Amino acid sequence: MRKAMIYSLCFLVFLSLQLFHKNMITYATFTPNFPLYSEGVYMVNTDTDIVLVSKNAHQKLYPASTTKIMTCLVAIENIKDFDAKVLVPYETLNEFNSDNINFNDVSSAAIEPLQDNLTYWDCLYSLMICSACDSANVLAYNVGGGSIETFVNMMNNTARRIGCKNTNFMNAHGLFDENNYTTAYDMYLITKYAIDNYPLFTKICRSTSYDMPPNKRYPDGYTKYTTNKLIKPNSEYYYDSVYGIKTGSINKYYYKSNDEWDYNNFEYGSRSLVTIAQQNGYTYLIVSLCAPYYNDDGSETEKQLSYVDHINLYNWAFGEFEYTLVISKNEQIMQVDVDKGLIDDTVGIVSSEDFYTLLPKSLDPTAIQQIRPTVEIIEAPIAKGEEIGKLGLKLNDEILANITLVTEKDIELDVVALYSEKLKKIVTAPQFIAIVIVLGMLVILYITAMCLRKNYRRKQVEMQRRHKVQTILPQKVKKHKNSRDENHRKSMRR
Repeated sequence: MRKAMIYSLCFLVFLSLQLFHKNMITYATFTPNFPLYSEGVYMVNTDTDIVLVSKNAHQKLYPASTTKIMTCLVAIENIKDFDAKVLVPYETLNEFNSDNINFNDVSSAAIEPLQDNLTYWDCLYSLMICSACDSANVLAYNVGGGSIETFVNMMNNTARRIGCKNTNFMNAHGLFDENNYTTAYDMYLITKYAIDNYPLFTKICRSTSYDMPPNKRYPDGYTKYTTNKLIKPNSEYYYDSVYGIKTGSINKYYYKSNDEWDYNNFEYGSRSLVTIAQQNGYTYLIVSLCAPYYNDDGSETEKQLSYVDHINLYNWAFGEFEYTLVISKNEQIMQVDVDKGLIDDTVGIVSSEDFYTLLPKSLDPTAIQQIRPTVEIIEAPIAKGEEIGKLGLKLNDEILANITLVTEKDIELDVVALYSEKLKKIVTAPQFIAIVIVLGMLVILYITAMCLRKNYRRKQVEMQRRHKVQTILPQKVKKHKNSRDENHRKSMRR
């Protein structure tokens, strides 16, 4: 019974830790020692999936042209021949000349209506390098089977498939629409999925320029250059370790009033940025949404704050963090009492693996909290390496990992103690006591019955004896009287 209770308790502890861990990405979430200007930030070490920074990660924000990350992903997933020529009907470009002020003066690849020498390659590279909105619509039209709306539906379906919970796309280019939104976390999921599954995605995003085919405006062809200043060697924001991925910016957000565009009332826009960087074996992916485009007084910020955020975060991560051994394999975590061990009455519980994680160099290892399974006693025999439960490692109220714990050595069973306990359990069991009581009562009843029967038989014998005496005595008296009378008669005759 005790063994069953112990195993049940171990199982419940193990299950609770697994359920808790299952719903989480590995977290550490540190606070950098500098301000973050972007409204939403999500920074992950992609080697370990450890989250270093999470600021308003699930807040719905406008992604601007980082929307094109999803456009590129859906296109790559569905294009069968990248060398094929695409169609460029007027409807793919008309909205950029409409009365929608949010869609005017946008970044483009200088694609012309009805251009017939444009390939999927041209559209994909210009989409991600120079953030071409016209390329986004041309891709959407062709991949969507002649319908931009169908392609946008594909974007939203893909977002749901990847696991995005707070994302909705209204177009393929990311120009302002109140219902075109995402979160820093969802954009991380989209970008990470594209990186992990399509090497072509990363190849396109890390390119700094692309030669476009000629058209009427540029009969000799032309070159488009990246909007990402972190990968531009001559830029003040150049960061050698960064390779890709996508910029996004909208300077002002305009709204309609009474079905008319209100040009006087607007909101100041923002800058968004998604980048990835690798240095000394460490890789980080940063999503930042809605860094201010303007100061409070309406003047444009002196620095492009989305770049400032990323540079500061990369300097901090590459300079301050390192892989640290937190738990060594076979490191003893706790001692547990052993029941019925032949020699040992305790056994060591050790880690089944080495556990490394990303931590600040200055962090005191004792800051990592150990959540040990509740196991008071284990019953022998015990095999070395027998799983006991999970060790939870917690930092800043977040779970770092759940490490499997195992027994340190074999523990033999004390057979005498085993059978002594079994005998004790038997004789003290309520069922056994009840049986003994019943048997005792039966014995008493049997003895009582035997006594009653013996007494009854004795009485019967006594009654039979008395009856016999009563029967024989009159006969003897009569016989004696008859004999006496006969003798008297004889004497009279004489």
